[in-house]
Amino acid sequence: MQIMTVFGRILFVGFIYLFLLRILTVMLADLRAKGVLTKVESDLGCLEVLSGSETLPKGRKIRIDSRGLTIGRGKHNDIVMPDHYCSLDHAEFKQSRGITTLEDVGSTNGTWVNGERINSQVQLVAGDFIKIGSITFLYSRWRNENN
Repeated sequence: MQIMTVFGRILFVGFIYLFLLRILTVMLADLRAKGVLTKVESDLGCLEVLSGSETLPKGRKIRIDSRGLTIGRGKHNDIVMPDHYCSLDHAEFKQSRGITTLEDVGSTNGTWVNGERINSQVQLVAGDFIKIGSITFLYSRWRNENN
């Protein structure tokens, strides 16, 4: 009889912990749905157009989020550059764990970081200058300007 009482108490405590775990997961899901728990904006990258064109005016800021972004002349890219020196698929930015990388995806005229042509994926740091075609970007960390 004593074994049944001990087993019952352990089972009861286990149900209490499962109930509390369920409450916690529901609360976290609710906070995520309301946007309270989102990715920290400082973990994201930002491109500022330094020398622009009609479609990419000087001073425009482009956020690089966790999905990354692609640049090229092709209409399917995230940033479409109508520039004769830019390939259809020119370069790709990737974002992972607060680190932004840039890779040339086989362009004809190359992708340049701080005056050097890149041949493989490079990690960007704040202050890097990126030249694609005739347009120059400045890489920095994203700052939410609405705050």
